[in-house]
Amino acid sequence: MTPLFLYLLKASAIHALLLAFYYFVIRPGRRFHLMRAVLVLAMLLPLLFPLLPQPAVKQGEEVIPLYVIALPEVTPEITVNVEKSSWSVSDWLSLGYFLTASLLSAGLLLSVASVVRRLRKADFSITPYGKVYIDNKAISPFSFFKWVFFPKNTLRRDDADLLLRHEFSHVAHKHSIDRLLSAGFRAFFWFSPFAHLNYKWLSEVHEYQADADAINASSDRISYTRLMAEWSGIYTENQIAHPFSAHLKKRFIMLNHFKPGKLNFAAIVAGLMLVTSAVVLTSMIQPENHLKGNLLDNSLTVSADSEVTANASSANTEGETILLADETSFPADLNSFSNGDTNLIPAEYPGGEEARIRFFTSTIRYPAEARTRNIQGTVYFSFTIDAEGKVGSLKIVRGIGGGCDEEVLRVAALMPDWKPATRNGKAVASSMVLPVKFTLSSGNEDEKTVFTVVEEMPEFPGGDEAKAAYMKSKLSYPESALKSKTEGTVYITFVVEKDGSVNDVKILRGVHPDLDAAAMKAVIEMPAWKPGKQRGEPVRVQFNLPVRFKLPAESQKPVKEVKNSSMVDGREVFNVVEVQPEFPGGIDALVKYLKEKNVYPEKARQEKVEGTVYINFIIEADGSVSNAKLLRGIGSGCDEVALESVKNMPAWKPGKNRGVAVPVSFNIPIKFTLDPSKPAKEPEMPEKSMYGGREVYNKVDEAPVFPGGNDALLAYFRSFVPGISFTGPEVSADVYYVSLIIEADGKVTPGGISGSESKQVKEQLMSAVKDMPDWKPGKKAGKAVPVREILFLKK
Repeated sequence: MTPLFLYLLKASAIHALLLAFYYFVIRPGRRFHLMRAVLVLAMLLPLLFPLLPQPAVKQGEEVIPLYVIALPEVTPEITVNVEKSSWSVSDWLSLGYFLTASLLSAGLLLSVASVVRRLRKADFSITPYGKVYIDNKAISPFSFFKWVFFPKNTLRRDDADLLLRHEFSHVAHKHSIDRLLSAGFRAFFWFSPFAHLNYKWLSEVHEYQADADAINASSDRISYTRLMAEWSGIYTENQIAHPFSAHLKKRFIMLNHFKPGKLNFAAIVAGLMLVTSAVVLTSMIQPENHLKGNLLDNSLTVSADSEVTANASSANTEGETILLADETSFPADLNSFSNGDTNLIPAEYPGGEEARIRFFTSTIRYPAEARTRNIQGTVYFSFTIDAEGKVGSLKIVRGIGGGCDEEVLRVAALMPDWKPATRNGKAVASSMVLPVKFTLSSGNEDEKTVFTVVEEMPEFPGGDEAKAAYMKSKLSYPESALKSKTEGTVYITFVVEKDGSVNDVKILRGVHPDLDAAAMKAVIEMPAWKPGKQRGEPVRVQFNLPVRFKLPAESQKPVKEVKNSSMVDGREVFNVVEVQPEFPGGIDALVKYLKEKNVYPEKARQEKVEGTVYINFIIEADGSVSNAKLLRGIGSGCDEVALESVKNMPAWKPGKNRGVAVPVSFNIPIKFTLDPSKPAKEPEMPEKSMYGGREVYNKVDEAPVFPGGNDALLAYFRSFVPGISFTGPEVSADVYYVSLIIEADGKVTPGGISGSESKQVKEQLMSAVKDMPDWKPGKKAGKAVPVREILFLKK
């Protein structure tokens, strides 16, 4: 049962009770003003009552519903993907409801338009009661808001005064407002017979009021009765207007009963208590999926020994697995249900469900003790999210031991701040219960099981380079994407079957319909892979592949410029460029040069001074070195030696921006160590340094965190450069140094890529940095600050 349909059913039930209260308690009193008021409220109150929060009590800082009645889903949830659309029963019901409501609403608008059209064409005549519009096509006099329409011959009748009094009574009471409201209510609650009954009864009350006003003003009941008899049997032509000929039979009966009757106050009290009870009862009824709170709906599998991607399949995975399970029941003693208040918007993990899934699957591990003791089961843990989004009060609601409980709490404690829950637009504290299922499989998996991580991953014939070459040969830039200057990365998922064939190809995230189609076609036509294996046996493996479409330089959309330069000696010097400067011979030659030129000063030897000297210099557009200066020294002659070695460097291969050689600012650390055999100490960077003409932090209290942690960061880099991994700050031909600034708002400002000479890998890494999602920013003294990060990656 969807929340919309449940809301409509609740409102219809309350509306039916209010109409019963009107019919049995209010209507016999014949007090027209009260009858009208109750019928109007019978439409308005059902729209509001289902939105009231259910009864709750406060326990500590948590608001807990007293009672909840779960209304189960009639049909299973349907997942719609890019390739095809599948409609469920609820989808067809929704279509039928909205289509009918739209048709009735259109009919209402046409009725109003008909009156307006008549108004524009009609002449008018002035009467003692006001302006009357002459409409000879009208069969019966009628009114709508302040406009009264009469056929010309009817206005000349001797008894026209009674008709005028009747119609202008509608105008005075503003009956047309009720008429529009009840017609709109009927359009949206067309499925309820009570909505049509409300419309009819309210229209009758309007006529009773107008009749009473006309008779009381003229005191000629007989003439008025004769007049009504003449109009009997005349067809009412417009649903939205007030024609004199409407409801004549019931009005004849009412002519002799205008005097108000007595109201039964006991019946009024009993009726109000019944309606109140119904409102409370309906507020307790919630859809079953509301009660699941923020449980993960997909069964997601992670390996105990290696990283994995989220799998939307509900199949079990071979080996030790941890499932963020699709649990639909809770222990009987759980109190932290989602409160079901329709005014409450639940808390949300930063980046949504997919980001939370990636975080858990990349971080949690199956404890060794649990594997050894064959412990399996579901751990339920609860936590609170305060009004600022901070996670606290972590505790195990129901555990299974074997280290699983502690592992769940460890990972949960690493969660970043959530987007807090809100009630009526205001952030409020909330609580949540989540399950994590630990499962050790028996090894007898179903043939349909799809793995995400296996001992031997599938391999394209010829390896990653052959795969890249294949994709390049198969892909051509669609003309439509070229014209719209669209570029980006299409993420595709597919299954490598046991025989190596590619199957079940889907778009995970698209960019442009034609780009998506081109990428899918290339994947579908792939040759057979070397299949993945688990425990020596071929298995089905899910594989995700990013396909990047990049426009030629002249066709690219304008890129927002990042301030990456400063003024030195009255000229612009760059800190970040597209092509970094390069020492002649590469990084190995630079290290060799510095070792030869930096002879240990005798004074430093005697005083046993060692450490790292930091030098800044500019590599000019012609490759020469200038403006060498000391950033941080250690004294005892080491600073002078290091500075001299930099000043005497041979010309570099200059850096370039947009193909043009430009001056580039460069920092270099030169280490002085007395005993080369001693383990290298980590260079001690200053707390802050100048970068791009501003201060950035090198040391902070809380380091910046990539969404999902280091495992997610490595997986992100591997989507651009397959096989790359983290390493230490070593000097090697296959090590890359990636510099970036994590700004105070979490956004990434690219720095430089240096190290190995592979131009292709450097370009891929720079693309990864430019497309990188926002980080959780670093903090100093509790305040978010820009932080410089240097990552060491090895291919």
